[in-house]
Formats: sequence, C-alpha cells, structure tokens
Amino acid sequence: MTTDIAPTELGARAAEALKALLSQVSGVRLTEMKREPQARGRAVEIVAHIDVFGHSHTLACEVNSDGEPTHLRAVLRGLHNNTAHLPPNATPVLIAPYLSPEAQAFCKENHAGFLDLEGNARLTVGEVFIGMRSLPCHAIGRPSAASHQPPARSPANEIVHDGLRRPPRSHATSALVA
Repeated sequence: MTTDIAPTELGARAAEALKALLSQVSGVRLTEMKREPQARGRAVEIVAHIDVFGHSHTLACEVNSDGEPTHLRAVLRGLHNNTAHLPPNATPVLIAPYLSPEAQAFCKENHAGFLDLEGNARLTVGEVFIGMRSLPCHAIGRPSAASHQPPARSPANEIVHDGLRRPPRSHATSALVA
C-alpha cells in the first residue's frame, strides 16, 4: 500500500515512531539519531545509535512509503547492501506507514526489523526483542458505524456558531451562561 504522505513528513513521522518504540523498553537508550538525506542508490535514511544494557548497537533504517511484499525484496536487498559506512553488525530496519502481516513475515524471514506507523513493530537487538502489534479498531470493543446511528436532528433544531452545528440551549442554560 503506497501512501500519499510527503517524503519529508514520512521521514519525520518515522523518526518519531522509532524514538517512541525505543523509549518503551527500559534497557534501551537512544544515544544518537541522524536522518540522512535521501541519496540515489542508497537505502539507509535513519541511523540510530542505541545502548542496550551497556552494549552499543546501530539501527540502519529505510523509510519507505510502499510496504507491499512484492516491493520489499528490492528494498531489503538495498538495505543490506548499502550499509558499508556503518558498523558490520548494524541491524536493518524497515519503516513504512503500514506493513501487512505478509510484509511483516517477509521482514522476519530476511532478518530485518520493522516498524509501521500503525503500531506494529518487531526488532531484535542484542539481548532485547521488541514486539508490538496494533489491534484493528473493531477488535477493541468499539461499536461499528452500522450499529450506532447518531440521533436524527433537523437543521431547524441546530444553531450554527463558528461554522459548527450545535443543538439549541435551553433557556435555563442560556441564563446561566450569559
């Protein structure tokens, strides 16, 4: 699924999501994060240096707007091949707006961590495994739109103020507010 998010905004959101993920684990401390300008033929866009229980690790992150499994093979190959300027044990991480379960499994099979902006993540660094899975909205007990209809209102019973429709106040409420 390709997204319409601008590349600079996607990079900023990816960096924030990575910071948020790493901050949830007490044994992991982010020591430095650099966003690299996107260069032709180079896949690494975010380099994060982290400390895991006193041991230094590097995360080489590719931010990609397309998380389709068919597109991931080339992305992961580029991520593995374009880390020459990083330590040899750098952990490749794919960050995308959304990664399907198939795309997540593909990342796992190819020894790459992943993080999507929907709240799904899998990252193994040193002795630490970080896993997060978001639940669909309907799975958390929220009523569906079809089962919950708002009460019908007629435009005559609403007041428009500042462009917002509101039900009219009762006279008692108006007296208290005035």
